[in-house]
Amino acid sequence: MRILAALLLAILAAVAQEPAPTFSTTTRLMEFSFVALDKSGKPVTDLKMQDIQVFDKGKRRDLSFFRFEGQQAEVKQPAKLPPGLFTNRVEFTPGPPRNVTALVLDTLNTAPTETIWVRAQLTRYLKALAPQTRVAVYHLGSKLSILHDFTGDVEELRARIAKAGLALPQQQQADMNATIRDAEEMLKMFNNDPAILEMLTTQIENEMQANASVRQRNMEMTLGALETLGRHLSGVPGRKNLVWIGGGVSMLSITGAMGFGARGGVQSFESVIRASAQRLAQQGIAVYFVNSRGLQGDTTYSASSAGSITIRGRGRFEKQQQAEEISADPFPAASTMAGITGGRVIQNTNDFTDGLKKATADVQGSYSAAFYLYDEPDGKWHNLKIQVNRPGVNIIAREGFLSEKPPSKAASWTTEEWRSAIHNPMPSTALVVDARCEMMPGAEKGTVGLTAQVEPTGLYFQMKDGRSQAQVEICVAEKAATGEVVVHTEEGSVAAPDRDARKVGPESARYQRVWKPSPAAQTIRVIIRDKVTGQYGVVDIPTAKIPSYPEPVK
Repeated sequence: MRILAALLLAILAAVAQEPAPTFSTTTRLMEFSFVALDKSGKPVTDLKMQDIQVFDKGKRRDLSFFRFEGQQAEVKQPAKLPPGLFTNRVEFTPGPPRNVTALVLDTLNTAPTETIWVRAQLTRYLKALAPQTRVAVYHLGSKLSILHDFTGDVEELRARIAKAGLALPQQQQADMNATIRDAEEMLKMFNNDPAILEMLTTQIENEMQANASVRQRNMEMTLGALETLGRHLSGVPGRKNLVWIGGGVSMLSITGAMGFGARGGVQSFESVIRASAQRLAQQGIAVYFVNSRGLQGDTTYSASSAGSITIRGRGRFEKQQQAEEISADPFPAASTMAGITGGRVIQNTNDFTDGLKKATADVQGSYSAAFYLYDEPDGKWHNLKIQVNRPGVNIIAREGFLSEKPPSKAASWTTEEWRSAIHNPMPSTALVVDARCEMMPGAEKGTVGLTAQVEPTGLYFQMKDGRSQAQVEICVAEKAATGEVVVHTEEGSVAAPDRDARKVGPESARYQRVWKPSPAAQTIRVIIRDKVTGQYGVVDIPTAKIPSYPEPVK
């Protein structure tokens, strides 16, 4: 077993198709991608490192890595691993080793009447997709799920979307325009009776509060789902476009008569949305928001301009109607997220395939670059400024980066956090995890041996008890088809020889276990987590693929 474990890294390296540069918290190399376009919006494909200048808070950063990502790479089948070897390295999974476009079909925030239209538009867009474009499609409903992982087979994608059952959200918002229209008609019937007016006002404002609760819940679920997808894609180098198709989320909630009255209030979620967008940007995700509502009518205001709006006097419930419209406006949140991550917002068009085309076309003009950070992390957001020494070139890039300052104390996951990671259909690639699993010869039937290791360059090392070490949590979860799970967790540490984290080898970041899994187990999920940074990696091992070896002849 030990000999096989020692060979693990060598075998993986031998069959790897394309070694990618390593960017890690240990070396503090900050990687980012950007898109270069000319004045007509066409990709610029011939920039060189010397054409780019990057400034962090006014201080110029010297680039140590520069790569054009727009060339059409040859699509290769993922390398096959020898029996018993499993990994979450992107070069061994179906999909591209670099540059991805992930389409998120959002029915959580989309009106049921728009869902069929969105699906039809998405199918039409896939017809026009360039050959060998690698795309994945995900569905955001009551949870985030994979409709189809990365593929260049457009027909297969279209067929999967057509067959997919897209469940409607459990809680839907009341149509306040219809409610207010009916209330106005009722007031006329009762000759504007003050008692009826008070009753209708109470009813309308109660529905507004219910709508506000639904929107907040949906916003929290949506941001959590997008960040989960970010962790799933974080191991892919290059440009990572997340195309979010749906009704969007709200950044400002106003209830009552424009915030006034017994049931009035104003609540801003800008800080929550900005923090989520910054985490996505840190993972290299660029958010493209495509509004499913198509061409908008009277959208003369947004949350950012609400304070200066003149009441237009449409009726007795004008202030409530205006508050609801501002609260339902998705563009302030979408613009914030796209701006921070280096994406785009597509609006006011009945052909949202235009937005999808822009997202995939941007990859043709995309570049990756990186620079070293020698300063001590301050835990703050740093704005980046990218200048091009060539006239007529426009840059689309993330707003900045977080100079991550890990907490001084490691933190263990709660039971709920472990449960979420165990059942999440999209395993994280934020840490690279390799594993060997096989039936143990000479042991009781059904006994397996597991050797798992994490790429040490992804771990955060700090001084503890006189040694430079990283603290990790390991989870081995047996998952049955019935949903039953058997979980084993423990903690460990990875020590750096001579207090130098650069000298840590894979053999120091290895975990071994021998046990007899439940006969009902169909998958063994291995999770290794850095307790300081919170980053983790996941490897799934189908029990049907665990090899067994013949007993030696005596």
